Amino acid sequence: MDVSTLGTACAVPAACALVSGCARGPAPAPSLAAESAPPIAVMAVEPYGGLLYVRGVVNRDSAWLILDTGTSHTGLDREWAWTAGALPVAAPGAPATQVAETASAAVVDTMHLAGLALASYQVALYALRGVSEASGRPERGFVGHDVLRRFTVEIDYREQRVRLYDPARYRYAGSGTVVPFAAGDDRPLLHGSITVPGRPPISARLLLDTGASGLCLILTVPFVERYGLAGAVSPAIEAPIGTGLAGQLRGTLVRLKELRLAGLRVASPTTGLGGERTGFLARSDLDGVIGNPVFEDARLIVDYARRRVIIEPRAAARCDYDMSGLRLTAQGPELRHIAVEYVVPHSPAERAGIRVGDELLLIDGRAVADASLSDVRRALRVNGALRRLVLRRDADTIRVTLQLRRLL
Repeated sequence: MDVSTLGTACAVPAACALVSGCARGPAPAPSLAAESAPPIAVMAVEPYGGLLYVRGVVNRDSAWLILDTGTSHTGLDREWAWTAGALPVAAPGAPATQVAETASAAVVDTMHLAGLALASYQVALYALRGVSEASGRPERGFVGHDVLRRFTVEIDYREQRVRLYDPARYRYAGSGTVVPFAAGDDRPLLHGSITVPGRPPISARLLLDTGASGLCLILTVPFVERYGLAGAVSPAIEAPIGTGLAGQLRGTLVRLKELRLAGLRVASPTTGLGGERTGFLARSDLDGVIGNPVFEDARLIVDYARRRVIIEPRAAARCDYDMSGLRLTAQGPELRHIAVEYVVPHSPAERAGIRVGDELLLIDGRAVADASLSDVRRALRVNGALRRLVLRRDADTIRVTLQLRRLL
């Protein structure tokens, strides 16, 4: 298999959701896999905010790109793509003077990922400003299905490594949980089931989406409506459940009783029930997406050629949902201003009088401008902790104390 250069490819891009946590029960000890050949490429992972970033070089510009099994086509932020020297692909009928403004795709001379080189490669163009504000860092793009499907992809969450193998030479000899792809699909669309209290398990087609963080699951509106899930689980929080390419995703946050993937059981998974037909929430070709929190600390193998996913859990992990009631975003040219986008009703934040639009300045005496948005969110997910916050509201400075508690 010649992997030094991957030729031009084109596919229809799908939405990538960045979502905002998941609890698992005790996990069995992992089994080691035996491969008959070394990996073609090994990429270091920079974990941030529940996402997996790998280093890429586009033409001659270096950038951290999200490893995203849920996005059909590798893509770049459209504004950053021009600075990196990408050439727009003219949209049909577009005036010659508006090619860059109307293009939905571009071609890069080269894209390097560890030891791989993609030459004259067509990428999708995305407007990623909203995603950047939600994550708190400038997002440059994604490595999507069109690249990943050529390999057997091993993601080691604990070691923070991604290994790409030649599928023709890959052999698995471990004892991990094997979950087949849905029939007739080359995406990691997995058959699983969910359980809500008082009902039998409900079968679901769930897309493995490493571009989804924070929540274990997000379920689409057609699926939620078909099974009457809205109102079937309590407690429930009416709130944004994430941010995607189409903007903010709204719905209801709950913990289901259980998620099952073949022999793997995930207890009390944090779940977003889609409430508006926006972006992928309106899709009927899948029932939802499975995010990174399900696989925290695990080794995950996506074997596209054999149409299966293999999961090797390790020690139990817990990724809780926010305990303050604050949904925060990063604002300003350099994303250094942390603003309140939403306040959960009846939460510690609402009871302290915090409002939408307030700017967070300090947590326990430390300036949030000197921290990442991911670190700020982590500080607000400690059950029972007292946090002293200083905020700016117009010309006023506001000081409050929050006692964090589980909202789900």
